[in-house]
Amino acid sequence: MAVEAVALAARWAGLFEDGPRFPVALSFGLGAGVLLFVRGFSAWRHMRLVEDTPTSRIRSMALGRVEVRGRAEGKAPLEAPLTGRPCVWYRWRIEEEVSDKRHRHWRTVEQGSSDAWPFYVEDDTGRVLVDPKGARIEAAHDLSRVDPPLAGPLGAFVQERGIRTSGFLGMRRKLRFSEWHIAPGDTLYVLGVAQERGAIVHERRTRITEKLAVLRADPEAMAGFDLDGDGHVSGDEWDVARRLALQEVELAGFEDRVVIARDADGRAPFYVSDRDERAVIRSHRWSAVGGVFGGAALALGSAAVLLHKVELL
Repeated sequence: MAVEAVALAARWAGLFEDGPRFPVALSFGLGAGVLLFVRGFSAWRHMRLVEDTPTSRIRSMALGRVEVRGRAEGKAPLEAPLTGRPCVWYRWRIEEEVSDKRHRHWRTVEQGSSDAWPFYVEDDTGRVLVDPKGARIEAAHDLSRVDPPLAGPLGAFVQERGIRTSGFLGMRRKLRFSEWHIAPGDTLYVLGVAQERGAIVHERRTRITEKLAVLRADPEAMAGFDLDGDGHVSGDEWDVARRLALQEVELAGFEDRVVIARDADGRAPFYVSDRDERAVIRSHRWSAVGGVFGGAALALGSAAVLLHKVELL
């Protein structure tokens, strides 16, 4: 395939000879080819990671990289802003059709998501919190409309955001509204890093501080830690009180102690998808094949143009 790409590029290279667009076309071809090639290998590595990671039951999953499947459940009531539908996560985008000297295209006016709001994934053994910040989320495209009637939740949202629907001389802007969301009960595939929720450290410290404050205010309880009976609690005796307070806090437990989220350095893949594992693998496989072979062909073809230009091919 690569040899054919070089030969083909050599034949159409004459289209760029001595033309002002030659450097731009060559730079674009080389850059895009290399970028596609790198992304193809990245997609292949991610595909193998999905294949090699076993599915865990939520109750028995260990900390670290995990793969779980279950039903979506909201942590708090949430509605998709453009359709008003109940959901556990959403993303929306509003675009305007604009034109330049060459063609017409869609330009993003505003966009947003509920990535700041975590939700649960539940199977028949338990549930776990998912923090979607930084995740690659694949969800159904539930709304894609051009110039829809601005009524109901959509009209209220446009008015609330102050989005202009008319432009120059009062002409209506051509707007496209798109929305994606995950509904309660949707089956999700999640690949991420199970970790102790970051706020647990603060909650633990706060609870221990509160328990020790109550202890200090109770002379009878304080006397129970005066092990040598000298009338005051020494540093070593206070350490015993602190250890007991920590044990009580840990035994009481924490709500949502574990969360599946992006890893600290952001290098590990983090996916949330409303498709099953096989569909996720298939998507990565096509991305890998298209990126590696298409990128190589494009880069080699661009190189062939350059070699033809300098009369080395």
